[in-house]
Amino acid sequence: MSETDFRKITAETAGRDLLEALVQEIRLMPDVWQKMAKKKQDDVIERLRSRVEENIKMVVHVLSAQGRIVVVGDLEQITIKDGVKAVIRFGTNASNLHELYDANGKSVMVVVADAADHTGGMDEIQGENDQRAFDLGHEYHDNDGGGMGDDETIDSSATRLPSPDDVKPTTEELNKAFEDGYQAASEGKPQSDCPVVRSELVVEWIRGHKAWHEENADEEVTEQ
Repeated sequence: MSETDFRKITAETAGRDLLEALVQEIRLMPDVWQKMAKKKQDDVIERLRSRVEENIKMVVHVLSAQGRIVVVGDLEQITIKDGVKAVIRFGTNASNLHELYDANGKSVMVVVADAADHTGGMDEIQGENDQRAFDLGHEYHDNDGGGMGDDETIDSSATRLPSPDDVKPTTEELNKAFEDGYQAASEGKPQSDCPVVRSELVVEWIRGHKAWHEENADEEVTEQ
């Protein structure tokens, strides 16, 4: 397979690579997003940002090259006076430098392609603040609670919101997790493919995975 074919395949799978990066980050998260500190969230975002930038650079490079010999460099200076003179600096490890040297004295085509044109605003994405902002810039005002009569009171009793741990999975969800584990085993997937979900669902997924292997133990021994 030629180098051009390899680059084409790489470009075509850029979306898949990004999706795999997202899934991997979800698997590695120490807790649900809402419970993570801002610094932890920023760390995840930074890793994803680097992966996205890398893939975009690759795609821009491949689409701009269109099968041509390409040498990537930085335009350091351009002078327009009695003609146009441009100074482009290439790294010592840049690809195709030898071909560029052989083209000395010949016509070459310069293609302007900057991946940064497609990554605008990425630096603005950050994690959520650890604490919501409070308006603490003033002392108590007489009109605080305005609109209420002097004789009106507020029922101060508060109802406790249920914790996520208090809400148990339904029977349907448990059965579905068992079936998913069973199906994964039948497709030859390892137990490590178990998704990151509630502990009760993980248990059912693994039970389903083991159930398939127990039912097909004889066939597996025969194949070995």
